[in-house]
Amino acid sequence: MTQADPAARGVVLVALLAALCGLRGAGVTTLLAWTDLVIEAARYPLLFGVYVATWLAARGATGESRRQRLLAGSLATAALFDPLFLVGSVAWLAGLHALLPRLRMAFGYVIATYVGAAIACHRDVFGTDPAVAQWGYVLAVGYTFRVAWLLHEVRLRREQVIRFDELLLYFVFAPFFVIVPYMIAIPRFDGFCAGLDRHDPAVERSGLRLLVWGTALSVAAWLVRADYGPSELALASLAAGAYGLAFVHGFAAYFVEHLLAALAIAAILVGLVRVLGIDLGPSFDQPLRAQRLTEWWRRWNTHTHFRDLLVELFYYPVVMRLRRRPLRATVLGCVAVFVVGSTLFHWPKHYFMRGYASFPIGSLAENLVMCALVAGSLVLEQRRAKARVTSPPATGIRAVARTFIRTAITLLLVYLAVGVIGRGVQRSILA
Repeated sequence: MTQADPAARGVVLVALLAALCGLRGAGVTTLLAWTDLVIEAARYPLLFGVYVATWLAARGATGESRRQRLLAGSLATAALFDPLFLVGSVAWLAGLHALLPRLRMAFGYVIATYVGAAIACHRDVFGTDPAVAQWGYVLAVGYTFRVAWLLHEVRLRREQVIRFDELLLYFVFAPFFVIVPYMIAIPRFDGFCAGLDRHDPAVERSGLRLLVWGTALSVAAWLVRADYGPSELALASLAAGAYGLAFVHGFAAYFVEHLLAALAIAAILVGLVRVLGIDLGPSFDQPLRAQRLTEWWRRWNTHTHFRDLLVELFYYPVVMRLRRRPLRATVLGCVAVFVVGSTLFHWPKHYFMRGYASFPIGSLAENLVMCALVAGSLVLEQRRAKARVTSPPATGIRAVARTFIRTAITLLLVYLAVGVIGRGVQRSILA
């Protein structure tokens, strides 16, 4: 496909979306990004239809005309998803926009919103209404990370003037109501706005390629799940205390089944964003080039955008404050990222999924172990750098395979430990 054949790209786009609708109807993919939303299979053709109409209307426009067409299509998509949630979102965003010049008030407004939603969605209050419960859940999984990015960027650039249509598009952008994002596809506000005035054909073409990859990976993940089912076998083995089998099945579950499924939905969602001309980066970065655990974490992370948010909000402030004590800065920075930041960001989804206050024990256990691993690896890297010890870059299939296996075993031991720790904590609490 070349820049001169938009009609051919349109045919490819429609064919890919039709294939995804068919796969969703057949149960091959859920088209969910780590959420438990209930979106009927029959609604996806409508959502994708409005998405295609938005693409057709906006791709040839520039400036204000393109913004207006993107906004109209996005509002229509959000209305198909849930019209009442859209009305509430527009009203809430109008209040947030008015308060952004006074950042503390804007932050208080956001906190008050989440507290009010938590009360409204508690199962002993109004949570018996499925619609209200879903609104709180969509707020948690769909808006939490983007409102954090927004407030962070406003804090860094107080003089920035934010238009209401930009703010509205950032939150109700069409792809985010076809597949509600959670941790993946979280654009920075300024980067998102940079793509609103002009459609970039190169970005569009890369989005189509990602949709192809996402569709293929969805089928591959389904085949692994249908013919083997390593996740179920790993959980059954863990519950039975057969830790050796749990390790074997867990390896296939994490590094085959879950990895394929995560990469598939990430590719589809990022592809949908890029087809509309927004230059959102991929959710992973050439992972097979990783040589150490820390580099693997930076590259082979299917929610890289979430990692970037955690690093900027929690790691950098600690490291800058303790920059004269690099060892302490690294360790406490990792504690801030994993134990504090990641656990806090997982809490809203945990609460609104259950409708009552409880602590995300599994997330905390995972973050504690990952904190120790990443902090230890970073400290070792610093000491090697100080001693001027360097390793030659890994080259060839054997070197790549060796790095992959070593890292995979390390991470799998983490998740096995998380399962054991989590079960132990739950038993002690429930006993």
